[in-house]
Amino acid sequence: MAEMSEAITYRWIDGPFASDEEWATIESVLVTRGWMSLNRQVTRILVAEENGKIGAFFVLDLVPHAGPLWVKPSWRGTRVANELAEQMNDFFVESQARGVIIVAESPMVERMCEARGMIRVTKPIFVIAGAEV
Repeated sequence: MAEMSEAITYRWIDGPFASDEEWATIESVLVTRGWMSLNRQVTRILVAEENGKIGAFFVLDLVPHAGPLWVKPSWRGTRVANELAEQMNDFFVESQARGVIIVAESPMVERMCEARGMIRVTKPIFVIAGAEV
């Protein structure tokens, strides 16, 4: 196992406040690995550095969770739910969201997700909820 320098330091970089040089360093790693670029507005990155140079990083990228979706009973069966979903999707595209998580709590929402090409996920996604976080 390689020996680590005692000069390695750790700090957080917030996307909007990262220097252009820091962001370019991280982006170059992403590109060479074939990984998707990050949305600078919603990303926080824990970096390990030696002499001010990034040698490792771990990304916290805030992926939107959309839902719940509710429509009053007298409006159900109209285009209201679909229009809400379309406008929400437009926002995801506009804000360059790297992904979206939807918990489909009804068959109607499941159908809406499937119609938009969303995939039901079981693995390799790991989650922790509530007070355990």
